Amino acid sequence: MKTLETERLILRDWESRDSDDLFAILSNPAVSLSEGASPVESKEKSNAVLDYMIRKKNGYAIELKSTGSVIGGIGLNEDAKGDKTARNLGFYLAEEYWNRGLMTEALTVVIANAKEITDKLSATQYNNPKSEHLLNKMGFQQAGVLRNVKRKIDAEPHDEPYYLLIL
Repeated sequence: MKTLETERLILRDWESRDSDDLFAILSNPAVSLSEGASPVESKEKSNAVLDYMIRKKNGYAIELKSTGSVIGGIGLNEDAKGDKTARNLGFYLAEEYWNRGLMTEALTVVIANAKEITDKLSATQYNNPKSEHLLNKMGFQQAGVLRNVKRKIDAEPHDEPYYLLIL
């Protein structure tokens, strides 16, 4: 992905040096459970996720300029409904950086540059008011519902709102 920059952030490809930062983020239940995943329990599992992101090159590591630390990530993945003209926007941020406007800053620049790779962005969220608020703030509109979604942490399937943003 093309490196992007904001006032406080550098959004760049994932690198092997991000291993410790990614583990710290993904092992935090407050972050992982709100994204529908179990906390990562080992550095080996976190490194497997990192290796995948390095290979796929379909997302950004969010690096805080002031420290050089990776504090989150944004992925542009396959659409949940299989729409080949859309990319699914997923995002997460280390808990200690919540409510500082950093994800709004990161998503603003990613969305502005997404036109280079797609005509529309999609997103889903389930029972995550912060993500829902951010999607609405970024201009996403609910365009349907995904039925019977069952993520790894779910005991039972559920329905999730499906959002679109036409670029």
